[in-house]
Amino acid sequence: MDNMDHGGRGVRYFLRQRLYPAFCEGLAALGRPLLLARAADVTSQTQARSCLVLAPHPDDETLGCGATIMRKLAAGARVSVVIATDGRLSPRPGGLSADRWVALREEETRRACAILGLSDADLVFLRFEDQRLADHRQLLRERLAATLDDFKPDEMFVSSMIDSHPDHRALAEVARELAQAQAQRLQGFYEYPVWFWDPRLWRIRDLFDLQVRIVRMDEFRLRKREAIAAYRSQITNLTGGRGGARLRRRFLRQFTGYEEIFFEIQPAAHLSSAAI
Repeated sequence: MDNMDHGGRGVRYFLRQRLYPAFCEGLAALGRPLLLARAADVTSQTQARSCLVLAPHPDDETLGCGATIMRKLAAGARVSVVIATDGRLSPRPGGLSADRWVALREEETRRACAILGLSDADLVFLRFEDQRLADHRQLLRERLAATLDDFKPDEMFVSSMIDSHPDHRALAEVARELAQAQAQRLQGFYEYPVWFWDPRLWRIRDLFDLQVRIVRMDEFRLRKREAIAAYRSQITNLTGGRGGARLRRRFLRQFTGYEEIFFEIQPAAHLSSAAI
């Protein structure tokens, strides 16, 4: 009886934790060519423009925009990165306190961004508690507005509204409001997909209605991989014990190909999530 019960649980674990994620990752690999078939290459038009990259969590800036950041810096453009939350409530290995976990993730961000070519002066850590970014919407808006007024970037990049994580969506919503207010000055406003690559979240029309844009990785591809590898807490088992959540290798492949994918949001559509 016990053996059968343990066996049943083992089968359910395999289906839920192994087979189903592998199926979803395979499906995501099929969705990428559909987007690329309709994508416009904006590498040349965007590379010399300054930009502000808004990341909901430590690592999103590198996953979504790492090669684009490097390309802009190589062209002499200014880049600033804002990390909205501290990652405090993300799964962490046993034995690490929440404060140590926050410090570790910030250390990793600095290391990864240094590989991209950014200095500490180019980074802004807002340190809101993750998973509750929407609770601080007004303060978030004020702090981002101040950063925009000070930096005055040509372009803005933010996590995609389609991403299911509430922090990704909250940041995208505020960014759209700010972009709408500065539509006359901004030369480009783009959203980068992260959890979009989990096909369980797809709406079929997203694959056809999005204004897909790409920036080629070219010579920056290997260095982006190095920057991703700096986030050891997210891609390895730091302590060898239980706990924590690692990004799967197949999922990471969506960010290490030959191009970075963005969704361009037009000024008239900034305030409407239906527009995506």
